[in-house]
Amino acid sequence: MTGTAKILTYIAFTLMALFGVVGGLFVAGYAFEDLSTWAAIGSTAAWLVPTVVLCLLALTRYSAVPTVFVVLTGLVAAFTLVDSSVGLVDQDALGPVAAIGVFALAVSLAVLGLRQASLAGLLLVVLGVVQLAATSIGFLGEWEAGGGPRLSALLTTSSGVVVVPLLFVGALFLVAGGLAHQSMRFWHHDLPPTARPAH
Repeated sequence: MTGTAKILTYIAFTLMALFGVVGGLFVAGYAFEDLSTWAAIGSTAAWLVPTVVLCLLALTRYSAVPTVFVVLTGLVAAFTLVDSSVGLVDQDALGPVAAIGVFALAVSLAVLGLRQASLAGLLLVVLGVVQLAATSIGFLGEWEAGGGPRLSALLTTSSGVVVVPLLFVGALFLVAGGLAHQSMRFWHHDLPPTARPAH
């Protein structure tokens, strides 16, 4: 990896790590403000524990790790779009569950980006676009009636606030991966020892 690619990779990771810490404190703070102590602990653990596990997984070198993150991104993206369309989750009771899921996955993708910047960047951009679309779907009725928030206000809602960091950090990872000539391939076909070419 070239020097510039390394710098961009670490800048992207640092930005997402800071966003993760600040965002995590806000999410936990709202939980402890609105819920009972045990309910707040449970709701915080529900996203914090998977985030930590995914970050640790991203640090490993198992060949299946990239595929796992691609599948998870697809599942989270699908859930986010369906939830915004049909209201699978009662946000008044449980909060922006889909947005928190996107946030948690994005933080772990930043860890993956330390080794696979191109793939992590692509998945972050996909999540950012999906989250923007999902947030927009929630205001379609208001826009059709001639009301609703402008784009700048849309990106400050509880669901929209994650969009810009995901797109920006994802773009940084993509540039870093491009400079380092990294592949976005997330599957591996290792030849058995007897099939490897002799040197």
